[in-house]
Amino acid sequence: MAVHPDILGALTTGIQSEVASYVFYTEAAKRADVAEFKAALKQLALEEKRHFHVLERQYDSLIRSEKWISTADILKEEGLPEIGEEMAEKHRPLINEVKKAADKRAVLEIALRLEYEARDHFSAMAKKAETKEAKDTFDYLSKFEQTHVEIIKKMMAGLG
Repeated sequence: MAVHPDILGALTTGIQSEVASYVFYTEAAKRADVAEFKAALKQLALEEKRHFHVLERQYDSLIRSEKWISTADILKEEGLPEIGEEMAEKHRPLINEVKKAADKRAVLEIALRLEYEARDHFSAMAKKAETKEAKDTFDYLSKFEQTHVEIIKKMMAGLG
C-alpha cells in the first residue's frame, strides 16, 4: 500500500521543524555567557538532532519499503546525521532572531514558540495517523516536545 502523501508531508514538516530548532539552540548556545544556560541549550540541540534522525529514518523507510520502523529500533542505530551549513543557512531568519534577542528571556521565548509549534504539529499528526506505528511515532515526538516546553518554562521561571 502506498504511503499517503500527507504522511510524507507531515514528516517533511517535522524534519524542517527539528532542523530549525537544532539551528536555533546551537546558535543560542554559542551566544550564552552562563555555563549552565549554555549546557541546557546544547542538550536541547542534541535532542532536536535525535528527533531529526527519527523523522529522517522514518521518511527514508516509508519511501523505500512503505513500512514504518519502530522508534525504539531507530534509537538503537549508531550515530546521528550531520546537519550541514546549507541546512542551517535555510534558517538564517531564525539565526538573526537569536542574534537580536536582548536577553535570556527573549531567547527562551523563541525556544518556547518553536517547541509549541513542533508539539502541536506532531500531536495533530498523531490524531490523523492511520496506522499504529505512525501514531506511536508522532505521539513519541509530541511528548518529547512537551518535555522541552516544560524544561523551557522552568528555565524561564528561574530567571525571576
